[in-house]
Parts: sequence; C-alpha cells; structure tokens
Amino acid sequence: MQLKTYQQQALETLQNYLEEMKKVGSKYAFMGTTDTPYNSEYFGETPFVCIKIPTGGGKTMVGCHATVEIMRKALAYKMERGIVMWFVPSEAIKTQTLRKFKDRNDWHRRILDESFENGVRIFSNEEALRIRKEDVDDNLCIIISSLEAFRKEKKLQNKYKVYQENGALLSFFEHIKSEDGLEKDEEGTVINSLANVIRMDNPLIVIDEGHKTQTKLSIDFLSDLNPSFIVEYTATPRKGSNILVDISASALKEENMVKIPIVLESSNQWGNAIVRGMEQRDELEKEAKKLKSEYIRPIALIQAQPHSKTQKNVTVEEVKDFLLRAKIPEDQIATKTSNTNELEGVDLFSKKCKIRYIITVSALAEGWDCSFAYALISVANVGSKIAVEQIIGRILRMPYAEKKTIESLNRSYIFASAKNFNEAATQIISGLEANGYSKHDLVSRSNKDEKYELEVERTVDEDFAIPMMSLDGDKLSFEDLVGEKFELAKQNPDFDFDIHWDSDGRAIIDIEGDKWTKGRQLMLHLTYRDKNFSREELTQWLDKKLRFTLLDKQDKVAFIKKVIDGQLKQKSLADLSVNRYLFRDRLDKAINDILEEYAKKQFDAQMKKGEVKLKKFEAFPASIILGQEIPQSFNKSYYEKVDKLNKEELNFIERLDLDTLPNIEFWIRNREKRDPFYIQGWRKGKFYPDFIVKTKKGNIVALEWKGEDRISNDDTEYKVAIGETWQDLSKGKLHFFLVHNGNVEEVLNELKQK
Repeated sequence: MQLKTYQQQALETLQNYLEEMKKVGSKYAFMGTTDTPYNSEYFGETPFVCIKIPTGGGKTMVGCHATVEIMRKALAYKMERGIVMWFVPSEAIKTQTLRKFKDRNDWHRRILDESFENGVRIFSNEEALRIRKEDVDDNLCIIISSLEAFRKEKKLQNKYKVYQENGALLSFFEHIKSEDGLEKDEEGTVINSLANVIRMDNPLIVIDEGHKTQTKLSIDFLSDLNPSFIVEYTATPRKGSNILVDISASALKEENMVKIPIVLESSNQWGNAIVRGMEQRDELEKEAKKLKSEYIRPIALIQAQPHSKTQKNVTVEEVKDFLLRAKIPEDQIATKTSNTNELEGVDLFSKKCKIRYIITVSALAEGWDCSFAYALISVANVGSKIAVEQIIGRILRMPYAEKKTIESLNRSYIFASAKNFNEAATQIISGLEANGYSKHDLVSRSNKDEKYELEVERTVDEDFAIPMMSLDGDKLSFEDLVGEKFELAKQNPDFDFDIHWDSDGRAIIDIEGDKWTKGRQLMLHLTYRDKNFSREELTQWLDKKLRFTLLDKQDKVAFIKKVIDGQLKQKSLADLSVNRYLFRDRLDKAINDILEEYAKKQFDAQMKKGEVKLKKFEAFPASIILGQEIPQSFNKSYYEKVDKLNKEELNFIERLDLDTLPNIEFWIRNREKRDPFYIQGWRKGKFYPDFIVKTKKGNIVALEWKGEDRISNDDTEYKVAIGETWQDLSKGKLHFFLVHNGNVEEVLNELKQK
C-alpha cells in the first residue's frame, strides 16, 4: 500500500534521526532533528521518541514501517530477531490489532513479512506465556498486550501472570550469562517469568494509541522491562514527550483521509437531535447514490445512555423504539453494547448490508472502524458522564481515502443534545482535541457551507509558476540522470566493511559505541549461530533485501557477486553470513553512493552541453490547506495565512514583510512536498527552499533559512550548490540566498536591489 505524503515524511524524519543517533546518540540526534530539547525524565538514556498523528491518520501503519527502520538502523545488533512489545491501551484495541497482525493478507502484516522475510511471529500476552526459545532465537516476535497486563498491581499480576514463575519458559534460563536486571524471588533465585524473558532481550517497545495513557504513571513501569528503544504513536502527546514528528489534522484532510470539518448542530430535546440526524443521513444517502465509481451507504451512530436507578435516561431500547416508530425498518438498525453485539460477522461495506443506524453507549469508543459512519447523534446531554468525545473518532475516516465530488460527503456531522450551541461546542472541541484535532475542524450548522477554516485563499490575483530545471522538456529527475544505460556491474565493487560478530556469533567490537548499547550484548539471549550461507544463498538474500527500482535485477545480482568475491579475499563466507545484516546496510550505502556519483557526472555533462534548461510547470494553487496557521496576518504574503514557522523563521519573515522593502510584490512560504516548486540536483531528494520572493521588477528569489548549527554541513553545501546552479541558468532573473542569523541584514540589502 502506497504511503500518504505525511506518512512518508514521518518515516523520513525518523530515518534521519536514527542515522544521526548512530553518530551522536539519542539526545543530540533528537535536538539536531527537531531543534527542541530532549527530555530524559521518563526513560533516562534509553531512546524515547513520539510520533504524533491524529485519529484516522494510520498510526499503526506508520508503526509497522517504523519498526522495520528501528530494527535495521538502531537495533542492527539484534539481526532482525528478538522481541517487540507492542502495547495498546485496551483489550478492544488489542483484539483489533491482533486480527490485523495475524492476517497475512492484511497490509500491516504484509509490511512486516516482506521486510523480515516472513520471519515474524505474532503473540498476544496470553499466548506469549508459552513462547519458545527457538521462536525468539529465529524470528522477530511481536507480543501485543494491553498496558494493564504488565502493571505491577497484585490483582493484575494474578490475572495476567506475566511476572509469575512459568515452567514453560524454563529453556530461556538454562544458560543465562547475567542475572543483572532480572527479577528474583525472596530467596534470590531468578524467576522464570515472561517479564524476565522480555528483560533479557532488551526489547523494542511500541506504545500504540498513546493518547489513551496520558500520565507518567501509565508508562513508567516500562523501564522495568529493560527496553533498548521506545517509540510512541499518539494523537495527543503527554507533557514532556519527545515529539519527533508532529502531523497536523489538515495534513490528513489534504490527503483525503478524514471527513473534516465536522458540522455541529445542537437541540435541547433528544428526539429532535435524532430526527435531524435521520434527515441528514437520508440526504447524504441520496447524494451518495449520485457517485458513479463508489458505493457508500451513510451510517448514523446513535449514542444512548446507560440504564440508571437514580435518573431517567434515554436507553438503547428507548432509542430503538423511537427509530421503529419513525418507520425505520428493523433490519436497518443494529445494536452494539457491552452485552449485545449485532455487528458480529457483519460486513458493513457490503452492498447487501442494510444497516443504516447503529445504537451504542460506549462500546464503539475503541477498536471499531467503519468509514461509512457519517453522523454521530448523542441523546445524552453533553454535560453527562457519557462523553461524546469517546466516540468522535468513529465518524472521521473518509471512505476509500478519496475526496468526493459532492462536498457534503467530505464532511462528518454531529447532532448533540444540549441546552445551547456553545455548551455543545465546548464539549465537542474537547473531544476533537483528545483525537488530535482542534476548534478549526468544527463548524456550526448555520455555517455548514463555509470553507474549511484552515483552507486559505491567495491574496494575489496572479497565477504564479516558478521556472524549474528541466531535461528534454520534462522536470529534471534523479531517475533521468541515472538513465537506462547505467550498469552497476561495471562499477568498483570494493569497499571497507568491519565485521561485528565472529562466526560463532560473539561480539567482536561494541555496536556503534553508544552508551545505551554497552552491555546489551551480555543481556541478549539470542543465538546467532545460523547455518552458514553458501555464496549463492548469500547473493540471493542480498538481492531480495536490497531494493533499487532503478536497477536491472541481473545487473544488481552481478554486482553483488563481485562484491562478495572481493570481500572473500579478506573474510570468510561464515563471517559474511553471520554479519549479513550489517553487510546489507554497508552494501546499500555503497550502491547509493555509486548512483549519486554517477548522477553527478551526468548532471555536470548535461549542464556542459546546455541540455538542462529552465521551464515553468505547475503554478501555486489558488487555495491551500495549512497545517498550523500563524495567528498574525502579513501584508505581502501570497496567501491569507501562513503555515507554522519556527521563531527564527518568523522573525525573518516579519522583516521581509516590512515597508522598508517596498520592491517586494509578495512572498510565499514554500512547503516541502506540499507546494509545487523545488530544485532538483544530482541527489535523490528534492530541495524545497523555505521562502520564495517575487519583486516588482519581476525577479524571483529563493531563500533557504538555516540555523547556526547547520550552516556548513554537507546537506547545506549541496543545497547552496544546486540553488546557485538554478540561479545561473536564468541569466539574472532568478536568485538564491542562504539565510541565517549572521547574514540577515546582508540578504535584506541584496533584496532591495532585485
């Protein structure tokens, strides 16, 4: 399944962090990646990062891809084996996650199987009580558990048994090398428990749906499991989380993942709320029938109240009776409560399914998804204990993740029982914030036809397209530079490669040298004594692991064979076999370096021949969706509002916007991978300068802002080189400047002359 742009960006940020972590450790890698301090309060030196994605954004999908990256880059010494603890906040979400991960046809499982060569075993925490040593030695074992199962309360320990003596796990403890960090009984004997098995493995810990566990007490027990890395996926990070990636709700809307804004209507009578919800659902179904390529049967979720002995509540039974008296056929109504589940085995997406109304109390709050759910009707007064916020996330997902041609089908709807609209809005906004959204994502019924608040129009009546580098009339691309005639097998196959494990699986040198990895090898309870690969088996394995869409398969295999033959002059086949994961990573880097070097030669050759030209392609759109808007307005911005900037960038833009630069017609905040302009050089990645300025003389200036710590690194030097190349091609109409705190005045003075 192709990832959405914001998901790709999340993974790229994680990859950059992991690469930096190898060089400088988790703390400084985080600071360098995010420009924010690293908080070590929760887990000390153990890397702990948070990826923020709103409800409906595919946190678990990103989590699967991220697990692959972390195991390969940060935990390479595990050789893609051992234990991953995947924690979820409830049994309902655990059941849903297990179903996805155990289904080999599900995209989540397919990502894992393809990445780890089908060497993946999935366990619930109950099933893990019978896990075998060979499971852990030979596979990546993902244990999916509720957080509750590992809390150290006596009642829970007796229920889940993860801390208790377990004879089925005895083989893990027969030859332990160290008892440090393991739990012992009163006599000082190591307990043969699942928790101790996990501690010995130094697991990767994943916290899924982390916004359900907001307090430090909810997660501090995880350090007791001796993790090697902790990553959290959440819609609303807890205070002090190390937020590595922050995805906005508008990014999901831009990718058509969610139905926002939400239209809210309040009624002071619960019956009126149901009637209005029914009318809206009927209207949506009529509109949906006009769609030619998609089948959608809009569903209304009705949140009833629980039975009470002390007050008169609107119960499930009363709501169903109301619907029946309103002439809704009984086969269009389903009930989902803690006692009754009429959705069991029902495919709500089937054209044969007739269900249009689902009545619940809180049973749909977790672990349930159906993108056909368009309307939420709450008969409980919004001030009651049954909060609407528990169920808001169930109506946000967009059917088929594609924007509809009928605007009403791009929105979701809430009909709340409340004394007044403001009371309802306050509660709904609270619910939205709990799911990673905000007040910007809510509109009143009277304003239902207004555009989305974070969708902003341009302020300039001018289509604006910037000349970009082109080759043969098309946008210049890395793929074009490599071309079809490139032959990898003819390139130099020799490179240095240090082995980390001897042929008996013993560590020769410390992995990466980070403090947090020291001592890990002694605790590892994995046996890396594989059968030695033959030369042909190692070739096939590397071919499968190294994915380069630009390369011909036979060409790649021929190169791999040459590399192996070269390495065998100094190392044994057994050495290469046991170190094959590290060998793969080194070979991957070598091939990328070769491709980039070749692309650079082709770039220079095409420039010399005059084949690289400037050409206009897409214009900036008439409207854009912001991630997080800056509250202030600007006089010269191309758009009404501007996307989020850091403090230094904001200070610079405020200077750019002043009347002291009267020659500036307008400027644009150029957003990476979201706006149409970029500069392509000889590297794979596209370079998106931070700001674009158009002057009244018709000059266009690209500005790249850099913090003081990044002025002279390799990435900056490359961007300056291709920025100046783009500038030189224009013969005076295009200009490029690198801007930092030390040269702001100089750049502003230059702009006055353009």
